Amino acid sequence: MEINKDRVKVISAGLGMSIIFGLSFLFTKNALDFVSPIEFLSFRFLVSSLSMIFLLILGVIKIAKKPYHKLIPLIIFQPGLYFIFENFGVKLIPVSESGIIISTIPIFVALLSHFILKEKTLKIQYLFISLSLVGVFLIMGVNSIKGNFLGDFLMFMAVLCASLFNIQSRKLSVHFKPSEITFFMMISGTIFYNILYLSSFDFNYSNILIPEVLTSALYLGILSSTVTFFLINYMLSKVTAVESSIFANLTTVITVLAGFFFRGEEMYWYYVVGMILIILGVWGVNYFGAKHKKKIQNEKLQSNMTMR
Repeated sequence: MEINKDRVKVISAGLGMSIIFGLSFLFTKNALDFVSPIEFLSFRFLVSSLSMIFLLILGVIKIAKKPYHKLIPLIIFQPGLYFIFENFGVKLIPVSESGIIISTIPIFVALLSHFILKEKTLKIQYLFISLSLVGVFLIMGVNSIKGNFLGDFLMFMAVLCASLFNIQSRKLSVHFKPSEITFFMMISGTIFYNILYLSSFDFNYSNILIPEVLTSALYLGILSSTVTFFLINYMLSKVTAVESSIFANLTTVITVLAGFFFRGEEMYWYYVVGMILIILGVWGVNYFGAKHKKKIQNEKLQSNMTMR
């Protein structure tokens, strides 16, 4: 039986990305047991910037001379507002719950793209969007009864910021390479969060030496920010949107299992039901969206052949 080596590489990249992202909330939560969200973000982005600068020196990534000020509206959403909402949210709610809510980003990207980018959204996609929203509101509704609404609300705001970032980055991707956007994000995040941290007048950079904080900063700063950048770019160049969404769904499952096994979190029934609804919604939106795009491409191809 002949093994497709390229396919193995793609699957390995997808699994690597899913595992790294899936465990990211666990490491964030572990660090936030010892330091504040802003303090940890200043450490995390400092590590991220150093790793990106190291790659720049080695020539692995290249940064051309461009008008990077055009990226300012982008970084307001991420790494600006997104990580503030995310870290304060993760501090208040379980790891598994954080991952489930964040997994709805593709749903809100599809929804907002219809209004902002005027992209066509199919009726069947609205059905799956509604399915995911039911999953989100189920989790948030039960938690509001339990008095945990604030954490869910902050994570929901993080989802909106990430969705707006995604839409804005589509516009800018015409002028900037992914490596250039990522580099600018890491540097701006370092400056922004370290200024916030220093302005508190309660800073102590030696806290990064706390084992749990250092491990988390290295994990998120190097693996989650830098390594996954290359894994994602490689994977997206080889697979369809539907196939990539499978790995995104796997990320959610890994996050839930990480919270359950490593932090002893409860596996509530509404987590499971909500997660299933969200995963089905994400799959449906991606599947029918890709199918529609393929149909349009085939129609254009047939039209061109007819004209000839």
